Order: sequence, then C-alpha cells, then structure tokens
Amino acid sequence: MPGDDLASILSRVVDTTAEYDIRLLAQQLGTNYRSLMYWLRGDRPVPANLLPRMCSLLGNYEVLDFLESQAGRVAFKIPEPHITLEKELVAVSHLIKEVGEALESVAGTLADGVVEDNELRRTIPKIEAVIQECASLKYLLEDLCTKRKKKSKADRTVSR
Repeated sequence: MPGDDLASILSRVVDTTAEYDIRLLAQQLGTNYRSLMYWLRGDRPVPANLLPRMCSLLGNYEVLDFLESQAGRVAFKIPEPHITLEKELVAVSHLIKEVGEALESVAGTLADGVVEDNELRRTIPKIEAVIQECASLKYLLEDLCTKRKKKSKADRTVSR
C-alpha cells in the first residue's frame, strides 16, 4: 500500500487483532508498554529481533512480508516437519491450483498488451503465491528426502 511503513503496518495489524491486549503483547515480547507504543507510533524503530515473535503472537506476518518486499524478496512459511503423504499430496494439488490461477491472471493481464494498475494489483499476489507454494514444496520435498535417508540408515543398522 502506498505510504506504508513498518510502524503503520505494525500498528494496523495490532489494531485489527482486537482480541490481543497490547499490555500482554508487550509483556510477551519482554518489553514495556511504553516502548511498544513508541514503536507502534513510529517514534522509535522496532528492534528487528522482536519482529518474528511479534508476528507469531499476532498470527499476522504482514510486517515481515513488507520487509521482504523492501529487500526484493518474497517470504514464505516453512511447512511443518511432520508431513504425511496425504498432506504432501494436498500441497502439490494446491500448487497446481495456484499455478493455474496465476497463469490465467497473467494471460488476462497481457491480453491487450497493456498492464493497468488494477491488473497488476490482481496478478502480482497470484504470482507471489505460486513462488511461496514452490518454495514451501521445496522444503517439504527436502524434509521427506532427509526422513527417507534417516529411515534407510536406521533400517540398515537394525539388519546388521
């Protein structure tokens, strides 16, 4: 969003997370209420080491997404380490769906040879979602491979 900065995004996220008590948030972050309010108003910079915990507590990662976009990167959530085959298949299915939606959106955006602002706002998130799904799937596949190797090694040790 135009004019967004770290403090305004953070403040908006805290405001929209109405069930979260700001004093409790400060306590869980190991700081005091006054410091947290300075950060939310943009009067002082937020310590970077507190941002991941703050996002986890609030269940919202917009602040980290903003920082990633400022660095020209796209963030994604690493999948949980205990993935079943069923969850793996769901992840692949989700990726295929995301790719289809992104390609459809790109085709619509490029159809007339002109890229309008509203088309860009609609298409970019779909492309980013595909990138995130691919990265997440990468970690999932690496985790499955690591587990297979450990299981294979354990099986060889037991058979000796």
